[in-house]
Amino acid sequence: MERPNNQFCADAGGKYCPCHLAYSGDCIKCSLIRGEKICECKWQGVCIYNELQHNKIVPVEERKELLCKVVESKEIEDKIYHLKIQIPNYLIKNLCEPGSYVFLKDKNRDSVYFNAPISVMDVDEENNILEVVVVPRGIKTKPLVNCEYVTLKAPYFNGIFGLKEIKSNQNDRCVVILDGLSQVNAINVIRRLLRNNNQVEVFINEEGKRLEMVEQKIKDMAVNINLFNLNDKKEILENYIRNEKVSFVYSCGLIYFNKDILKLVDSIDKNIKFAIPNNNLICCGEGICGACTVRLNNCRIKTCKAQMNGREFLSNLK
Repeated sequence: MERPNNQFCADAGGKYCPCHLAYSGDCIKCSLIRGEKICECKWQGVCIYNELQHNKIVPVEERKELLCKVVESKEIEDKIYHLKIQIPNYLIKNLCEPGSYVFLKDKNRDSVYFNAPISVMDVDEENNILEVVVVPRGIKTKPLVNCEYVTLKAPYFNGIFGLKEIKSNQNDRCVVILDGLSQVNAINVIRRLLRNNNQVEVFINEEGKRLEMVEQKIKDMAVNINLFNLNDKKEILENYIRNEKVSFVYSCGLIYFNKDILKLVDSIDKNIKFAIPNNNLICCGEGICGACTVRLNNCRIKTCKAQMNGREFLSNLK
């Protein structure tokens, strides 16, 4: 099966690159490592192929499991818990990035089978506190809300499709649309957009699950919140995007909601940049197990590591 040559790996050029996929000849980004004759990576950072050749005798840099104290575990909605976890200072910077996520498991479980991928909601940089929202539904997540300590593995970066658009957008008008529990990863997105001197307006689907804690954090950033729905109040969102000449939209919901939002956005202007949360099944986070793999444009994509354009992902996903 043909492999696309335009994939970008969320780990490329960072501390955890080259990874196990590079050592096995399956690098997401580098065509030379995959055994092809022509370099097609279009990568402007440190050459991954060169790094691999010089580091073949060096063990792969892996994320470490850390025992971390749960400072607070509070039920904020029915069967929805807000956890505050004390983490090492060196993780803070990475976990403040849009799309960052962690793996958590019960401290009494040794096997990686019990790792649960959890989006970062917020980070208290002064006190080294990670904030996450956990819904205890199965054997992985039920123990997390009653633990004094959890095992944490981090950082991971590919929790959003469209990171390039989020990080590069500057001095413009942006819209963030929230629906359901996907909204928890919007805080870091909004902060980055504001840091880049963008004007941000938030729209919340009033028919979906709303978290007062998330809304308060948004208000604390002096960002305006609007309520809408796609049945009889979509004109509120549609008119704002059109009249304010919005350049970027982050649709933070499940896939079918995001598809409806994309359809609305494209009816206004197909040049508007578009990003979405990565809601695919994630198991190992390293591109090894294949649980997150989807077929896109007749190619297999490891969505735990491969960074995609949000519009392209939704338009071509079958």
